[in-house]
Amino acid sequence: MTPTPSFELVDGTIAADVDDQLFSATVTVLLVDDDGSFLELVADYLEREYGFETRTETSPSQALERLETESIDCIVSGYRMPEMDGIEFLETVTERYPSIPFVLFAGQGSEAVARKAIRTGATDYLQKDTGETRYELLARRVESCVGLRRQRRQLENLYVALEDAGHATMVTDREGTIVDANATMTTLSGYDRDELLGATPALLGSGEHDRAFYRDLWETILEGDVWTGEVHNERPDGSQYVIDQTIAPITDEAGTIEGFIAINRDITDRKKRERERRRFEQAVEHAGHAVLITGTDGTIEYVNPAFEEITGYSATEAIGETPALLKSGTHDRAFYQDLWGTIRDGEIWQGEVHNERRDGSQYVIDQTIAPITDDAGAIEGFVAINRDITDRKERQQELERFRSAVRHAGHGVMITDTDGTIEYVNEAFEATSGYSAAEAVGRTPALLNSGEHDPAFYQELWETILEGDVWHGEVVNERQDGSEYVVDQTIAPITDGGTIEGFVAINRDITKLKAYERDLENQNERLKQYGQTVAHDLRNPLTLLEAELEQFRLSADRADGAVDVDSVQRQCDEIGAIVERMRTLIDDLLTMAEQGQLVLSAEEISLETTTRVAWDQLETADADLIVDEASIEADPDRLREMLSNLFRNALEHAGDDVTVRVGPLDFADGFFVEDDGPGIVEDDRKQVFDRGFTTADDGTGFGLAIVEQIATAHGWTVVLTDSDAGGARFEFAIDDELQR
Repeated sequence: MTPTPSFELVDGTIAADVDDQLFSATVTVLLVDDDGSFLELVADYLEREYGFETRTETSPSQALERLETESIDCIVSGYRMPEMDGIEFLETVTERYPSIPFVLFAGQGSEAVARKAIRTGATDYLQKDTGETRYELLARRVESCVGLRRQRRQLENLYVALEDAGHATMVTDREGTIVDANATMTTLSGYDRDELLGATPALLGSGEHDRAFYRDLWETILEGDVWTGEVHNERPDGSQYVIDQTIAPITDEAGTIEGFIAINRDITDRKKRERERRRFEQAVEHAGHAVLITGTDGTIEYVNPAFEEITGYSATEAIGETPALLKSGTHDRAFYQDLWGTIRDGEIWQGEVHNERRDGSQYVIDQTIAPITDDAGAIEGFVAINRDITDRKERQQELERFRSAVRHAGHGVMITDTDGTIEYVNEAFEATSGYSAAEAVGRTPALLNSGEHDPAFYQELWETILEGDVWHGEVVNERQDGSEYVVDQTIAPITDGGTIEGFVAINRDITKLKAYERDLENQNERLKQYGQTVAHDLRNPLTLLEAELEQFRLSADRADGAVDVDSVQRQCDEIGAIVERMRTLIDDLLTMAEQGQLVLSAEEISLETTTRVAWDQLETADADLIVDEASIEADPDRLREMLSNLFRNALEHAGDDVTVRVGPLDFADGFFVEDDGPGIVEDDRKQVFDRGFTTADDGTGFGLAIVEQIATAHGWTVVLTDSDAGGARFEFAIDDELQR
């Protein structure tokens, strides 16, 4: 046999298995925010739930110093910070460390901020929110960013390996004994060169191939032909690898086979990628999200079945078109310019897009578009993953409309859980009850308990709603200031799949309505009493009138035709007095009927001016009036009527030289009317406001009853006491309960 020649190969080969190394490393996240407590919450969650390593800094400058000395996989930054905002920090990071993923986690932001962040180089953008759901979303975004970065690094390393590595070469004699192996072969196989020399390729067998496989191989090369195929080999440690093997005979000058050379290209990684690609292709084909792949000019090259189902376009109809096929007209040119500018810069674009189906109906997608690059990093196309969020957006809009309607509803709305803990109240509830949302949420409706209802009332209410039925009734509640109000309340269960999740109570404030009802009842009662009074009080004057007329007839009969002028004059005067008394009685009855109505249009007026107008309308002879100035909320006409009755009462009982004084109370909101007359005896004080009570022979007994009615109609209390001069003093004070 002639000496075995040596061989040096120049073709590139794949010699790096870096997948597991890249994806098993711990993720290190740098958190930057001026809120230290927030940093602790986020760091604790990421470390506890996802096993991340975290570094925290409260200022961008400190974060930049850390980046100079530490290896960071991802940066998560707040937006509003005193030293520099998140966008400025992002610009610095992008300039110095362009490969590090950057997630802007903003507490306050807008769509404009998000767009600016993405354009500046942010990998992702999220808004802060309460609860671990937002942190979980952040963690998933970080995982995605880091995974993408590591995948890129893997590809870069793999490309370097392809350029620098040589083929694994092995030479055997005719019987298959290994006589030479290069360094790449020893590295690939895991055997030292000394271990390989003298052995046969059977040393590398993995058991994956049967005897027929090797018989075909040997028959081919022994016939002087080249054999090519894939071979699964095994290393000393039991691990397997796959090679694309070419075996060629080595012949002497006569063409006699003296040995064989095997050129082995390690395709273990390629086979792994092929398996991954097949799995990916299967995943894409069966994915619930629509996927489309385009060329650099936007021409659609591939769509998956989910795309066809969501858009209504078949693959045949879509391929060769551009995504403009789906335009709905919702977005302007600037929107698409920003999108294309982002992905053509090699960045990922993410956002919501309103598209139009083949049938003309619109839908909304959460779209992520990423560039597809070749080994050199040049963009070859784009892949878009579209998640249909139409139903979610519609639910959000419906929920927002509902929230807005509830928030601005004229009736008070309260939502509780099944235990009765208040979870939400609207503005009308706050206005009616006096409790703010912050004061009410977390407590129970017992907060409003007025004590007007017994335990059985509330037990029946709870039994009704816990059985899934609607409860309706009137409830007397108590405001924060202690005053009471009445609501017409409807409580309905909130269910999810038939399970009661809570309750919603709609409360219509009927406090004024109940007051009107009470006023109507009082009016009806007064009308009844007036009828009785008219029947009683008019009967007496009529009886007297009949008696006078009978006396007049008898006098005329006794005079035998002669008329006693004096007697007739006297009887006419008495009849006239009776008629005048009846007229006064009727006027007083009408006044009482009118003045008992509630005052609904009070205005601020001068007590002095109104008092003097009422005084000037009376014949006051030598009486004096003293008025202290004050302002009061009242109906001027009805207040004037009330003062006139008080002044007439003073003139009637205290004489023509009485002194009447009117002024504000010094112990409460209100005013007084007093005189220096003889006053009212204690025994009569309980009756003076009764209809028809009078101590005067010619009085109707309605004057002070009218005074009390007008006071009540204004929401005032009236108290009769003694003046400092010993006369009668009437004190009028605002009654909060009467005014509600």
